[in-house]
Amino acid sequence: MRLLKISSQSLLPILIGQQQQFKTHNNTDYRGELMLAADHQQQLNLPNEVALAIVNLIDVTPIADQFEYKIEFVSLIHPISTTQTTAIDDQRIHREPYNWFGPQALVIEKKMQDFINNYDGPLSENGGIPRAFIPDNIAEPIILSDKYWHDYATFVYDPDGSFAQQIQPIFKIE
Repeated sequence: MRLLKISSQSLLPILIGQQQQFKTHNNTDYRGELMLAADHQQQLNLPNEVALAIVNLIDVTPIADQFEYKIEFVSLIHPISTTQTTAIDDQRIHREPYNWFGPQALVIEKKMQDFINNYDGPLSENGGIPRAFIPDNIAEPIILSDKYWHDYATFVYDPDGSFAQQIQPIFKIE
């Protein structure tokens, strides 16, 4: 799949649904699905050299010395390193079932919190809810979220480890 690297400052608003366009110096006649990645930069707590999303490139408009890409968000993808690459083999792409940057993630977390608040069953030795007692429709999305954020954190410029400390699993699987 075609890959375009843009700044993290341009990419993150797309992931959270705030932007449907961005500016770049690259012109193209191509229209269709395009993978977006954070380019190489070292800005605190921002992703670096990682593909994170698939968008549909709808239109490209020249604006001064740049081009504005009009896009439609298609899917969040599991983080893929883009060091020394300009394209990614489709077999390496895992489209996430949920956008962990969007409102779906909040709904999933709320379902888990509601379950925890109403749970009155047995607890493990460390006080957690044993995985066997958590319904799959609640636990499985949480497990996917935990894995996504764990892998995402490895691409964030985080020299002091403060970002990684914020990324804690929602619950421990036992």
